[in-house]
Amino acid sequence: MKSIYIISDVHGSYKTLLALIDKLPDKENSKICFVGDLVDRGSDSFLVIKYIMDNNLDCVLGNHELMFLKYAPLLKNDRQNRALAQWLFKNGGEETIKSYKNEEEFYSQLEFIKSLPLYKEYKDIKTQDGRYLVVSHSCVGKVWKLRDSKNKEEIEAFENHVLWSRYMNFDNKDIFNVYGHTIVSEPDIADYYADIDLGCYNKDKIPNPRLCALEFPSMKVFTQRNIE
Repeated sequence: MKSIYIISDVHGSYKTLLALIDKLPDKENSKICFVGDLVDRGSDSFLVIKYIMDNNLDCVLGNHELMFLKYAPLLKNDRQNRALAQWLFKNGGEETIKSYKNEEEFYSQLEFIKSLPLYKEYKDIKTQDGRYLVVSHSCVGKVWKLRDSKNKEEIEAFENHVLWSRYMNFDNKDIFNVYGHTIVSEPDIADYYADIDLGCYNKDKIPNPRLCALEFPSMKVFTQRNIE
């Protein structure tokens, strides 16, 4: 495998995603993996997921997918639930629901989201110092050692960390961890990790919201401003 492109949190920004992918020079011969948070906030979550499904692209679960799985079923069963309102009106879930034209689309993609892993390992793609790639939604940090645990508390600790943690990096020696979740003004690329979330749909938080792709292991960065 020549290289892989890891794409940051899309948040329903379909036009921006297509424009970014069009910039990738070796996309035909490379894998593409998404760090999660495909949904919410932007208007085209359905089209973003459809593109990934149709092209058989890799993706890991993000905390917004987790909220989707948890709260979307309440639309039929418990519409007065406060947590449902929080997702719909505070975290962009309403835009996600509006992107579906019918229940068939909705439930088909719900099953796809259920299948997403918490992380992806690419042991055949390594940095010059021999670290292999691990893609997750947020940094794996010190809980990486718990990934194969059978203990319930340790499993929950691992899941919570890779979906929600911020600024808790740790050098796990053998891996290079690429993730999103925490917005940065420019890609934060260090010796053993890279945070590539440039706030594609967070116009109120940063002055230059962009979608980002990191070419690994070259560490070349490609960005696309939000054009939605």
